[in-house]
Amino acid sequence: MASIDQILKSPALPPLTRVSKRGGGRVVREVRVAERLQDLHSAPRAAFVVLARSASQEVVDYRLDVALRRAGTRGVAAVAAFVEDEAPWSPSVTAVDIADRADLALVSMPPGTDLAGLIEALAREIAGGAEAALRRVELGATAVRQAETEGGDEHSVVAACTRAIGTRVELRDPVEGELCLRAPVVVGGSVEVHLCARPVAGEPGMAVQVVLDLAAGAVGRLREAARRARDIPIRSRSELLSELLVSSSPYTDDLLNRARLLGLPIDGWHVVLRVELENLNEVEPDELRRFEVFEAASQLALQSVLSSAGIWYLARVGPAVLLVHMGRRDPGPQIGKSVAQTGERVLERLREHFPTLRPSCGVGAAHEGPMGLRASAAEARDALTAARAAGRHSVVATFDAVGLQRMLMEWYAFDTARQSVREQLAPLERLGPKRMDTAVRTLKTYLDEQCSIVRTARALHLHRNAVSYRLQRIFELLDVDPTDPDQRLALQLACRARLLG
Repeated sequence: MASIDQILKSPALPPLTRVSKRGGGRVVREVRVAERLQDLHSAPRAAFVVLARSASQEVVDYRLDVALRRAGTRGVAAVAAFVEDEAPWSPSVTAVDIADRADLALVSMPPGTDLAGLIEALAREIAGGAEAALRRVELGATAVRQAETEGGDEHSVVAACTRAIGTRVELRDPVEGELCLRAPVVVGGSVEVHLCARPVAGEPGMAVQVVLDLAAGAVGRLREAARRARDIPIRSRSELLSELLVSSSPYTDDLLNRARLLGLPIDGWHVVLRVELENLNEVEPDELRRFEVFEAASQLALQSVLSSAGIWYLARVGPAVLLVHMGRRDPGPQIGKSVAQTGERVLERLREHFPTLRPSCGVGAAHEGPMGLRASAAEARDALTAARAAGRHSVVATFDAVGLQRMLMEWYAFDTARQSVREQLAPLERLGPKRMDTAVRTLKTYLDEQCSIVRTARALHLHRNAVSYRLQRIFELLDVDPTDPDQRLALQLACRARLLG
């Protein structure tokens, strides 16, 4: 194991400076990132703790002294912080004294330091260099290969990769600005998803990246094979679904029996996502080329939804692509929101591959049985028609089964309702127009997500701490009790009404 001073001398690291008198000889076993200064309270023994930029901003007062005392009692080896300018970090006299008594090194990081690169380089130095990296790659490659050939599914590969690198690996798209290692899963020449993993403390980062890349390649090959296996039956099911949906007479026993023989859960529950390319005729005046673009867009839309939960089928009805979510059980009230989110991903993929097209989506409600399939398809079409009539294009429009949006607009049309909304949200006006709009949207999302900080942060693509801080400030300004159901309902209606425009 290397000491602090040995690590700091490495040419692979950015110019780090020890600003404490003692601690340079401490041996380091792992590297950790602290998003908050308070995270030092739970840092492990012999850890090199790197304060993220948000935590580094907290080292200017007594909180640093408290955190260093706790870190010292836990045996932390070093604490590194970002500085605002080129001069090294200059901790207070008391902070340096606390660190020296605990034999804990304080390290200054230049402002332009890349945090992800630093963590990776530190992990390599601590782990012992090339030999450890090659061994990790060897073990990881063997585990991934066995999972691909013996398990035969992507979940086995992901689980094997998780075991090999010692941290959780997920199939998902990385969040912008997220500190994670990632490897793209390429299927048919396009990136469908990524394998993501947090940097592994004490492990060679390059080795982890190589294992991730190997696992991503295996997942891509498995998806390619699954797509080929699905291709022929999907075409048959697609043709039959299209015939069921365009038939002008009630379904015959022959059509239903054919659907059941092909494995279509036609007697179960259905939700239809209708996709239309509004300007296809303008973009592609040639009929043959128009057909080719429509077919390519249909397949891309289908691939976009297959990664979502549930079982999906494709049908084509006139100028529309119908993506049908089928299940044998009632999917519950949240299925509409889930399918709408899937529709957003479909639009994103279509815009990415066909930037000149203007796609739109309509989502029907969940219905049971063969006639329920038709009902959901009709509702998806009506949702799109209503959106266009309202001047909304290239959006995901959901069927408003209970007319909530319409009821809300009619209520908000009354002067007394508008006055009530203004009075409830008036304290937020002191934030200014832009910040008030952000506050209202944050509050609406929080209430829509049933007061869950985690789901609100995910919906707004923010860190949980940022959401908590915003909400604390909002409720302080509004002077309301968020635990009171009546006040929550009033606020939710006010936020929704204000955002109608």
